[in-house]
Amino acid sequence: MRPKRFPSILAALAVLLIGFAIAAFLSRKQTPPEKPAMKPAAFQPVPLDTVANGRVLLPLEMSGPIEALRKIEIYAEVPGIFRDASNPFREGSHFRKGETLLLLDDAVYRNSVLAEKSRLLSQLTLVLPDLIIDFPEEAEKWKAHVGAFRIDSPLSMLPAASSDRERNYLAARGIYDRFYAVRSMEETLERYRITAPFDGQVTLSALNPGTLVRTGQKIGEFSASGIYELEASVGLRDAGFLEADSPVTLSSEDIDGTFSGVVRRVNRAISPSTQTVSVYIEVADPRLRDGMFLTARQEISLDSAFAVPRRLLREGDRLFVIEDSLVALRTVRVAAASGDRAAVRGLPDGSMIVLDPPGGMREGMDATPLLRRTSSGEKRK
Repeated sequence: MRPKRFPSILAALAVLLIGFAIAAFLSRKQTPPEKPAMKPAAFQPVPLDTVANGRVLLPLEMSGPIEALRKIEIYAEVPGIFRDASNPFREGSHFRKGETLLLLDDAVYRNSVLAEKSRLLSQLTLVLPDLIIDFPEEAEKWKAHVGAFRIDSPLSMLPAASSDRERNYLAARGIYDRFYAVRSMEETLERYRITAPFDGQVTLSALNPGTLVRTGQKIGEFSASGIYELEASVGLRDAGFLEADSPVTLSSEDIDGTFSGVVRRVNRAISPSTQTVSVYIEVADPRLRDGMFLTARQEISLDSAFAVPRRLLREGDRLFVIEDSLVALRTVRVAAASGDRAAVRGLPDGSMIVLDPPGGMREGMDATPLLRRTSSGEKRK
């Protein structure tokens, strides 16, 4: 039985092999399906704006810390032991103009002044009889001066000499020399008592009572409250729009509301490192404190200009515009810039500016697919 079945099995295998070969041959003959062609990317329409030159208002902002307009540092002009007056010399203490800020112990020096005044009185008493004899017509005024002389009172001026002879007579006897020496000592004695030059408060107290103060040593700081000055830096281009006595509005992140200020000075010197100029703004308000950080804002007006978003400027002074259905990159003159807006000049009325240029936009490309004029709500956002 086996010899009869073997030829049939071989025939079946041969048929299968032939079938596989024909299928492979036919698969090679079939043409692969063509891939769909990729369409080039197309730009979507973008908003445009039409140039209409005119008056543009731009906010100019300046910021910085404020400092008391009247502020002094107090140094000792004479040595002595530091003593408080009736009102302690401490940070936050208020004093009226003329009120004693602090005292230095003047006992030793005061006695020296009294001794010198006593010597001056003795000298005047000795020269008085000679004056009565040599200048009888001038005797009464010298008698009155010596009679009113008080050692413990401020020194009074000497009577004026009526002639050169009288003047020389007194000078030769050392009256003027002694008198002005005592006056100088009295002036020095006043340095032991420091008074407030204006209404204000102590902002720094560097010493405690009982401390020995040396000549030239810093004692503290005193400033007037209520009136402050803000020093801000602005660019040279923006400084040209600021004028003295022009009003500004100031604000603080820590206090609600605004404050009214005035530009007092604009420095003409330019900082070499920052290429800016300093602007000084005066502001008065009881809510303010020395050292607060404020932002000043003033609107500047420019004629024959057009406002655009600053982000549209390429290389600082170039804008994408549409000309004859082509994209062009035009150079403009930036008259002023503040925040996210800039005022430019150099574009004729009716020019179309691209407000939202796509990433691949370049000069010279066809602008037909991009044309879509902006609506009034979108304009110059």
